Amino acid sequence: MNTIGNLLFEYRKKHQLTQQELVEKLSHHSNHFHALNSVTLSRWETGTTSPSLKKKHTLLCFFFKQGAFESGKCYEIIHERYKNLSMPLEKVFIKNYQALIGNLPERIHHEHTFYTLKDFPHKQEHIEHIIDIETASNTSDYYRITPQVLEEWSQHASNLCIICEHKKQHLGHFIMLKIKNRVAKEIAYNDRSEFMLHREDFCMPHENGTYYIHALYGRSPKIAAILSVYGYLHLLEHLDKTDNVMIFSTRTDGVLLTKDYGIKTVANGKNAEYGFSWHGMLSPTPDILFSETVLKLVF
Repeated sequence: MNTIGNLLFEYRKKHQLTQQELVEKLSHHSNHFHALNSVTLSRWETGTTSPSLKKKHTLLCFFFKQGAFESGKCYEIIHERYKNLSMPLEKVFIKNYQALIGNLPERIHHEHTFYTLKDFPHKQEHIEHIIDIETASNTSDYYRITPQVLEEWSQHASNLCIICEHKKQHLGHFIMLKIKNRVAKEIAYNDRSEFMLHREDFCMPHENGTYYIHALYGRSPKIAAILSVYGYLHLLEHLDKTDNVMIFSTRTDGVLLTKDYGIKTVANGKNAEYGFSWHGMLSPTPDILFSETVLKLVF
């Protein structure tokens, strides 16, 4: 039985549904399942056959809408699959994104240590590294986050700020901020600077909002992949309170990295002050978790 088969079986068992009853629910959910019957569903459950990528995406969105991934056996199944995503994701990064991610040779894997920034004892040194790296990767003078602001962001209860280090050497970071949906849309459409976030713009853990991916850097595809997995798991663990994922990029090559992972460009233009092109990207959370690339790697 494969992952999709396990999910179908566990969902049916939890809700005490026959295969025919689940077929009927799926048929009401989407036109993609109008021709579905209990024989085909049984084959999906046993892994004898597998639904198409489009049907897998629709099935996962159905489970998401039904709250199946918020707790219980279905959550455990999908959480375990995402935990094991780093190795196949690393191979994709190596193949397709060598220009976007560092390519320094890696040594043995256990030398890398991952921490949440707020809990790290030497956080100031890493905060300075993050600012230096992000400043260098953006247009000159554009990146305007101070160490004090970045530390405040890392302390917020809803934000995810992960660093990777080895013997105090900064190897990578992932910063994902939970902000109000209205604020995320303003940033995505360039109606507001991404650097002008105030305390009231952030969401508490119990509030619904958008995760804004502020920064992702790995000195190698391996580190970038592991950091990305932290992000996927965080989204999965907070599904019921996360509506969207948003990115504001000043790099055209950054759009290449995101377009295969379910996030759509909703606006773009040219910054009058600095002269660079910008891209605002915003998508519902299920589109990110169940993008075509991730489906091929996880399901």
